[in-house]
Amino acid sequence: MSEMAALRPQVGASSMQAVLTSVQQSTDELEQLQPALGLLAHPALTSRAQELFGDCYNVGAQNADSDNACIAARLPSTLLQSAVSLQSIGLLCAAAGKMNALRKPMAHNRLCDYAGQFAVDSVPESAQIRESFLTVRSIALPVYQRLLRDGHSHPNCVHQVLLHLLAWKSDSLWTRQQAQRLLWQGGVLGENGVAELELLDKEMAERQIAWPSLWSLLAIAGFLARYPAGPMFID
Repeated sequence: MSEMAALRPQVGASSMQAVLTSVQQSTDELEQLQPALGLLAHPALTSRAQELFGDCYNVGAQNADSDNACIAARLPSTLLQSAVSLQSIGLLCAAAGKMNALRKPMAHNRLCDYAGQFAVDSVPESAQIRESFLTVRSIALPVYQRLLRDGHSHPNCVHQVLLHLLAWKSDSLWTRQQAQRLLWQGGVLGENGVAELELLDKEMAERQIAWPSLWSLLAIAGFLARYPAGPMFID
């Protein structure tokens, strides 16, 4: 353990556990969605993934006073060998570690900015990861947090956010049109909305339309929705 980490005994398991619990809850919510959607198929998460997120958090916390390039260089090598979806979450955990160690209020704008900077200095897919953070911040989070404020359940929030992502970011024009049609009818909050979403999911599968990173976008959104927006730019 570094001297800096030793000087911060209060930045430890409790702070890290809160972050990891938020990650776990956001991924569990996707696993427990009913109906189960083919659109959200993804490789199974292992216990090692949770350990990796903890390792990333510790790198951010123990090197918080270092520049971002230094933190990126010390991230676990296994992070670079993981799927892009896991890399994105790991980078956010490293950002959370840095922010907790520096006593900065946890906020999703800062989390995304720090994680994006770490990505530039550490992962080949940095442009894709930064774009995913932008998509979550501009489309998914405003919808997610508005629905939470209105008292909707997390499953309804996730389904409705999924439709918004399909409506505005899908590569398929047909998919965008179908998702926009459902949203005009209220989305999953409208009459037979969940059934309509399930039908769209099946029709997309029949047309061989997929979006591999959709699960990741929703997992990131679910994690970040647990924190306020905070300032638009980091210091």
